[in-house]
Amino acid sequence: MDNESLWLEGKWIKDSTDRTLMFRGVNLSGSSKNPPNIPSHVSEGFFDHRNVSFVGRPFPLEEADQHLARLKHWGFNFLRFIVTWEALEHQGPGIYDFEFIDYIIKVLHKCKEYGFRCFMDPHQDVWSRFSGGSGAPGWTLDLAGLDMKKFAATDSAIVHNTYHDPKNFPKMVWSTNYYKLASATMFTLFFAGKLYAQKCIVDGVNIQDYLQSHYFNAYKTLASKICEAGLHDSLVIGYDSMNEPSWGFVSAKDLNHIPDHQEYKRGATPTPFQAMLLGEGNACTIQVWDITWYGFGVVGSEYVDPKGVTAWCENEPNNYPWNKSPEFPKGCIWAAHGVWDKETKTILCPDYFAKNPITGEPINWIQDCFKPFVTQYAEAIRSVHQDAIILVQPPILELPPNMIDDVNPLKRIMYSPHWYDGLTLTQKKFNWYNVDVLGIKRGRYPTHLNAIKIGNKAIRKNFADQIGLLISERVNYVGDCPCVIGEIGIPYDLDNRKAYENGDYTQQIKAMDANLQALESNLVNYTLWTYVPDNSNEWGDQWNGEDLSIYSAPTENTLEKIHSMMSTPDSHQILDIGGRALDSLLRPFPIKTNGEPLSLSFDPYKKVFKYRFKNDKFNPEKNTPTEIYLPRFHYPERDDFAITFLSGYADFDRDNQLLLYWHDLGDPADDRSDPNYGIHEIIVEFKKPLLGGEGIWDDCC
Repeated sequence: MDNESLWLEGKWIKDSTDRTLMFRGVNLSGSSKNPPNIPSHVSEGFFDHRNVSFVGRPFPLEEADQHLARLKHWGFNFLRFIVTWEALEHQGPGIYDFEFIDYIIKVLHKCKEYGFRCFMDPHQDVWSRFSGGSGAPGWTLDLAGLDMKKFAATDSAIVHNTYHDPKNFPKMVWSTNYYKLASATMFTLFFAGKLYAQKCIVDGVNIQDYLQSHYFNAYKTLASKICEAGLHDSLVIGYDSMNEPSWGFVSAKDLNHIPDHQEYKRGATPTPFQAMLLGEGNACTIQVWDITWYGFGVVGSEYVDPKGVTAWCENEPNNYPWNKSPEFPKGCIWAAHGVWDKETKTILCPDYFAKNPITGEPINWIQDCFKPFVTQYAEAIRSVHQDAIILVQPPILELPPNMIDDVNPLKRIMYSPHWYDGLTLTQKKFNWYNVDVLGIKRGRYPTHLNAIKIGNKAIRKNFADQIGLLISERVNYVGDCPCVIGEIGIPYDLDNRKAYENGDYTQQIKAMDANLQALESNLVNYTLWTYVPDNSNEWGDQWNGEDLSIYSAPTENTLEKIHSMMSTPDSHQILDIGGRALDSLLRPFPIKTNGEPLSLSFDPYKKVFKYRFKNDKFNPEKNTPTEIYLPRFHYPERDDFAITFLSGYADFDRDNQLLLYWHDLGDPADDRSDPNYGIHEIIVEFKKPLLGGEGIWDDCC
């Protein structure tokens, strides 16, 4: 193995010195979902989707040093690098934006200069920008015959810039698009077109193969350029399969009812059949859902009348290179396949998507549709990047596909689920209670009331338990491989953005600490959502009203402060400006461990860091140090804090914020039957203990 390669050993990631690596990273960047100058609330230029450019994402090249230096200063060593399919292939099928790819290569070279590792994220949300999210090029909707300009009238998607009041776009409503007509249709075609849309033939192949082959080739082209630039393995270690994929209509048992897997319901919520009716211009009265004290519930109804407007194109879009077969449907694809009758407006086959039409057996989307996609994607990427790690990511909180029972199971994989504190994310308030959402989903409670957790200690344990369960489940499905939580984070605009006015980020600090301690207690790698260079207090992350960026661009007043600090001894503090809730965000952690981690904790209030690991091997030739990031933000002066360890010696590099620890190698004659043999512990704490805590309810609940 060369000095830059990584190897996977069970749940651990190792480097060439046999040290265990721990990755702490961010998603770079949430703003990469949109082209520069077209955030989600802006309508001008939005529909001109073929003539667009993502050059300048994730940030202008001239700003790369300041952003990467900041992330490095904050201790991050890992990047989930976001590149949407649209950014690569927006002009049309097979037409790649090499100007953008060349720009990405330049940014990646800068990332390498700062010592980062990264994995590429083919990012999407609810299919595309034009169906209310991000990801796929607009031409994919044109291919299916969908008219993106009619989605608002037919409730086929709720899109930020076509919403009647973009400034008051409903909280987290964008996610409901997964089950509206546009997104649900596209995911069904992409993952299961050969099963359920057999009339959709393009250039002699089913639309599923057409879409997937272009997806594979787009990211294969990017991977090829990364390899040509010599950035594979040394910087880019792997590729995520797809961000937060979806079933579409697949697995819906009865199209007259909301599918079982549609757990997030907010706002106007049509059944699949109602979505199809609306898409053909028919009026419907649909349920309105919201979060209630007992979970998601119906809170009313809404009469939606498209007044004859249809979400399907009346004429075939011009100037595309494809050739559709004569039987390719015009109008609703699902009516053309016998799901419902347009004349009588009645359902003909309510369980159309519940069974595999070839075998007659119940469909298992994860195994039958998603797993083959991951396998083919891995083959495409590895045809140019042979040792690429493939990160397997099922839909949020779903079990992954069973890959360990395959005759030739996929090698060099990591598990990359996402986890969020859903209650805080949707309510934008960090409450005194929370809910074990994963436990409910896994059937651990007889009622939702039993899943409620009250008080800070219970909430923190709840978060840790959920992440622990999420990680442990991988063993029986994808094997005992390393895990990285690909997305986790908090909304900073809590309590109606009160902190932006009074500067009090107490709730944000508490919320972030609860999330990060849950990750630490499980010794898991993660990439926070997100770092947005152009975040603002007014528009947040520039996408659908979200505001999860750990950084917000400085105001004019703050810029003056920056200039005044330039020549001070602590000019490194400039990099902290714009950081949000840094008290809990910046945390010590073991970057490289000469052994295997056992436990890790950090109290940002008392500033006590504890780390235990095990190395019971007597190997003088591999006496490399354990490297720990120790942020100056918490430990500014060496004389103020003590470093305690059981044996060996330590050195603190203040300039690089690194604690280096060489443990005692022991002796070959030592008693190895002692259960504590080879266990090493490091404690960092202030010489004068700090008082601190999270409030009176911290100790009593």
